[in-house]
Amino acid sequence: MQAAKKNRTLKKIKNLGSPSNNSKNIKKGGVFFVIKGEKEDGSLYVKDAIKNGARAIVTEDSLEMGTLSEKIPVYIVPNSRIAYAHSCAESFSNPGDKLDLCGITGTNGKTSISYILKKIWEEKKPGLIGTIETTYGKRKILSRLTTPDSYELNKTLKDMCSDKVKKVFLEVSSHSLELSRVDGINFNSAIFSNISRDHLDFHKTINSYYKSKAKLFNYHLKNSKKKNKIAVVNIDDKYGKKIANEIKKDIKVVSYSIKDIAADFYLKESTKTEFGTNLIIKEKTKEYSIDTRLFGNYNFENILASFAFSKTKGLSIKRIHRGIKEFTGAPGRLEEIHSKDFRIFIDYAHTPDALLKSIVSIKKNFKNKKLIVVFGCGGDRDKGKRALMGEIASKHADQVIITSDNPRFEKPIEIIKDIASGIKISEKRKVATITNRARAISFATKSLKTGDLLLITGKGHEQYQHIKGKKNKFSDKVEVKKCLKKIN
Repeated sequence: MQAAKKNRTLKKIKNLGSPSNNSKNIKKGGVFFVIKGEKEDGSLYVKDAIKNGARAIVTEDSLEMGTLSEKIPVYIVPNSRIAYAHSCAESFSNPGDKLDLCGITGTNGKTSISYILKKIWEEKKPGLIGTIETTYGKRKILSRLTTPDSYELNKTLKDMCSDKVKKVFLEVSSHSLELSRVDGINFNSAIFSNISRDHLDFHKTINSYYKSKAKLFNYHLKNSKKKNKIAVVNIDDKYGKKIANEIKKDIKVVSYSIKDIAADFYLKESTKTEFGTNLIIKEKTKEYSIDTRLFGNYNFENILASFAFSKTKGLSIKRIHRGIKEFTGAPGRLEEIHSKDFRIFIDYAHTPDALLKSIVSIKKNFKNKKLIVVFGCGGDRDKGKRALMGEIASKHADQVIITSDNPRFEKPIEIIKDIASGIKISEKRKVATITNRARAISFATKSLKTGDLLLITGKGHEQYQHIKGKKNKFSDKVEVKKCLKKIN
C-alpha cells in the first residue's frame, strides 16, 4: 500500500486513467475514489472496481486489501471528495480555466437569475448548467442534480469549450459545495441571492447551511486563479451582508438592493404598466428605466442581480434592457398556464419563504381576486418546514388544498398531517385535503370562477413524482392543461 501527500498524490494519479467514484462506471485503467456517502461506503466496492478495470485506488483510510493483488497501488489522501474533484478537472484538462464562469447560489432565485442572464447574454451564446437543464448551442440535457457530479460537470465544461462556448452560468447548490463537487474549478464571478430555511435535513442548522453557501465566495472565488473577479451580492439579505463583509478585502463586491439606497445597484421604483412592470434602477448618479413582463419583488431582485452583473461585466444597457424586456420567465417559476377565464400559475416554491413570496406577489399584482393554492411538502426531507408552510398558505390564500409532493418513502397522509398542524383553527374552514395530486389539481381547477387565481406550488418544472422508490411520470403543467381541456 502506498501513502502519499495530497499534492504528490494528484500528480501521481494524473496520468493513470479516468477517475470515478462509482465502481460500475470504472473504465479500464481508471482510478477508483473511495467516498463515504450518507448511505453507503465506497470501500465496500473496491473489489468490484478492480474487477471492472481500476488500476489504482484513492482513499482517506487504510483498506483491508485481503486477497487483492499487491500490484494495485492505494493512495491515501486527506479528503477523497476533494481529490476526486481535482482529478476530474485534471482529466479534462481543467476546462473551467478556459471559460468565463459565473457561479450562482442562494436558496431561491438561482434558476431565474441564470435564465435571465442567459437571455441577456444570448448574442454571446452562453452555456447554462442548472436545476432544470444543461443547455448550450443546440443541446439541451435535462438535469438530475442542480450541480452535477464532478466528473459530469467537468466533462460538460469540456464539451462547451469544444463547442466554442465562452461564458457559462452555473447554478451551485449547497450540497455541491458541501460535497466538494466544484473543487478544482476556477470561477470568474459569483452571485448570491438569499438564504432562507431549506435542506436542514442535510445541513442540520441554518448556520451550517450558510457556511456551505458562503464557500462559493470565501473559498472558491477567493482562491480562484482568474483575474478581475467579482461577487454580486444581495445586501437586503443578512447573510448576503455577511458574505460581502467577509470577502470585500480580497474580491470586488457589487451590491444590489431593493431597500438600501447605498447599494451599488438600487431599485428606486417599480410601476405596474400595461406591458408588465417598469423598473427604475439607480447606479450611483445614473438611473436606468427597464421594462419587464415579470411581477413581484423577488423577481425584481433576480432582475437586479442580473442587471448588476451584466452592467459590471461591460454589456451595453441597450442589450441588457432588451434581454430583460423579452424574458418571459424560467420554466416552472411562477409560470402562467394560459386560460381565458382565470389565471393559473405553477411554481417551484418548496420552502416557507418561497411560498410566501409567490402568494404575496400574486395577491399584490392581482388585487381583490380569489386565490386558491395547491401545495404539499416532500417526504424524507426537512420536516420542520411543513407546519410553517401550512400556516403561510392558510393565512394568505383564500382557499387551500393540501396534497402530495414527492412523498418518497413517507406516507403522504403523515406529511399532510404535519402541514395541517401549522394551520390555525380559525383558518381550517378554507383548507381541504386531497392526497392524490392529480385529483387535487382537478378539484382546484373545477372550483375556479371567472377572474379567480390558482397557484400550484412545489414541483414547478418537474416531470415526475418520487413514490416508494419509483419515479412516476407526472407534470403539474400537463395536469392543468388536461383539466382546462375538460372545462372548455
